[in-house]
Amino acid sequence: MKSVCTAVALLGLALSIPGTASAATQTLKVGTLALQPCVGGTAWCGSIARPIDPAGEVPGTIPIAFEYHPRRDTTQPALGTIVAAEGGPGYSTTASRSYYLELFKPLMDRRSLLMVDNRGTGLSAPIDCRRLQLEYPITQEAVAACGATLGDTSDLYGTGLAADDLAAVLDALQTGKIDLYGDSYGTYFSQTFAGRHPTRLRSLTLDGAYQVTHLSPWYPANAATVRYAFDTVCERAAACRDLPGSSLERLSQLAASLRAAPISGSAPDGNGNTITVTAEPSALAFAMFTAGFSKIIYRELDAAARAYLDNSDSAPLLRILAETQGDYYPRVVDKQLRFLSSGLYVAVSCSDYPQIYDMTATPAQRSLQRDAAVAKKNAANPDLYAPFTIEEFAGMPLDYSLLDLCLSWPVPSAAHLPGVPVPADVKFTAAPTLVLSGELDTVTAPPSGAAAAAQFQNSQQVIVANSFHVTALGDTDDCASKLVRRFVSTLSPGDTSCSTGIVEIRTTPAFARSYQQVALPQAGAGNQAKDKALRAAAAAVQSVGDAMNRWWVNYDGDGVGLRGGSYSVASQGSGVYHYALDTYQWTADLPVSGTIDWDRGSGAVSAQVTVSGGKLQVTWNDAQPGAIATVTGKLDGKTVVATLPAP
Repeated sequence: MKSVCTAVALLGLALSIPGTASAATQTLKVGTLALQPCVGGTAWCGSIARPIDPAGEVPGTIPIAFEYHPRRDTTQPALGTIVAAEGGPGYSTTASRSYYLELFKPLMDRRSLLMVDNRGTGLSAPIDCRRLQLEYPITQEAVAACGATLGDTSDLYGTGLAADDLAAVLDALQTGKIDLYGDSYGTYFSQTFAGRHPTRLRSLTLDGAYQVTHLSPWYPANAATVRYAFDTVCERAAACRDLPGSSLERLSQLAASLRAAPISGSAPDGNGNTITVTAEPSALAFAMFTAGFSKIIYRELDAAARAYLDNSDSAPLLRILAETQGDYYPRVVDKQLRFLSSGLYVAVSCSDYPQIYDMTATPAQRSLQRDAAVAKKNAANPDLYAPFTIEEFAGMPLDYSLLDLCLSWPVPSAAHLPGVPVPADVKFTAAPTLVLSGELDTVTAPPSGAAAAAQFQNSQQVIVANSFHVTALGDTDDCASKLVRRFVSTLSPGDTSCSTGIVEIRTTPAFARSYQQVALPQAGAGNQAKDKALRAAAAAVQSVGDAMNRWWVNYDGDGVGLRGGSYSVASQGSGVYHYALDTYQWTADLPVSGTIDWDRGSGAVSAQVTVSGGKLQVTWNDAQPGAIATVTGKLDGKTVVATLPAP
């Protein structure tokens, strides 16, 4: 019993151990609820029963489950409860606990952390629609089948009901005012909560935000950000800025070429699986509109376009499309219902998001309305999604274009009409509100973040330069996460200058079939190598960077080179990754073997590789703006000393 008593003293909360029951049956009383130990004894879990339909049309209840991490220090007064809300919609907040614990751990001496799984996700009776869960891309048939499976409950998973569920959990736990953090769709949910329960908030943080009111079903901000982002990345990159024309012009030329003559071929996805892809405008649009999830598309797509347009080298382009269409976004990877409910994604999207057709109409009527809306938009603004047509944009997977996603979803009951999940005359919370937007986020674009911030009377938007979708979770730049913690602590983010200092994306200079086509590096003092060997050294550096940057699309630790060979990567903990290259081929004629060690926290990169003719050492700091790589060693018995822009 000593350990149990120690836990009681540390937690400072009522601990109930009925009779002589074992420690395994202990409960923790928080508010009116008795919570059970979970997560290996590091947290406490519970649930409440909520009406599936508060309007009373559909009988029954649904469990709303949550995970509670109490404050550590009970010698001082508590400072409240932080609540985290995950995105998707459809992702489980409790399944993402490691991200939230990492973000808020420095504040948890005197603050508790609460994670609630929205109805239909995680531990809260997740919607299980097999076809939607396992098949990708999503099809209209799978959407219709899911709606039919849900029957009378298909319209009972909206954000408004989920926000009211959270309020009920807070009531049961007697938390008082909360500090609410939402990321991605979690920002939409958090805004909804802030509109329906405005007095419950002490602070509100929206990370990767899009507005809950006046949201256009065409999502024009995303397209505008795509155009801005690719040109901006190029202008800031040493390998791109001096090229003739703009990045968008080259990508527009690529789109036109693929429109006239699509190409098909085999290429490796992020895990090294060879898949067949077709390069056509909708596939290219999918890559560009999902570039905001990570750096790799920004890093490589311009060079891939040039390789294809100038040299008929399709391998880099097909690889990008394979990585995008294969395992690129975790929605495809996380097929386990515990982590993601694709059915919930569709149910929320079709209940809450504005559509270009009337959701109260029949599916047949919606199709006619959809065609009329597209025709009208084409007449008024055909360049809405330039360099793509509206039809090409709509040709992306349904869960990204969204235009056609809900055509076959069931007609809702009159008691549960679709629409914005806050009242038309909503008065949002007066609590201080921080909105964080990644500058290069094409998913919840900065203009959408600005629109979200404009809904609140006491708000501030911070745009984090050179950053992507959701900025504070897994923050190796150590900026947005600090702003969030400072904001929760003081109700002000304070000095936000770190948001302008994030390192630029270093783009691939040019893809090459042969190492002899690679640009010469700058020879350094003591170099004895001739041009051929220096080009081989430069190609080896590009190979190291190419393998290392597959981190953004790799989910199982193994992958393959662009033109052959393989690599494996393993986490060493604390943000350090170790790579092993086995005849990795970025060019067709220079297999590279060896190791790479990458500390994502400090940015330090160190590689020891072997190529035909000798061994090389490569170093640079990935977190350094304008980083320069140094390559040293011996090739063909000659000393190599050279520098070049880091890959």
